[in-house]
Amino acid sequence: MKPIKGVIHRCPPCRLLKVPHGTQIEASQTADRVTPCTPFYTTGIDFARTLYVSNLKPSDTVYIALFTYLTTRALNIEHVSDLITDKFLMALQRYVGRRGLPPYQVYR
Repeated sequence: MKPIKGVIHRCPPCRLLKVPHGTQIEASQTADRVTPCTPFYTTGIDFARTLYVSNLKPSDTVYIALFTYLTTRALNIEHVSDLITDKFLMALQRYVGRRGLPPYQVYR
């Protein structure tokens, strides 16, 4: 009996079968992420870091506006030349021209 137990305790597949398995605790998803809807219905907007580009001047700075879609996790990237409101509104206008105006939602 002892030689059989010794073989079973040293056997790698048998040891893996006896290991207790952990359970993953998942966070609850918001309703915007799990409700079926059109791909570009819920959109988040963010800016990427400053990029330095060699164009006409030795060091031009540009920014990237990221439009993320919460249901499909897709990205739409727009070039923004400055962080002023007018330049952002131009990028938003280009986005709306391509994808349409997302519905207005109030987040609390």
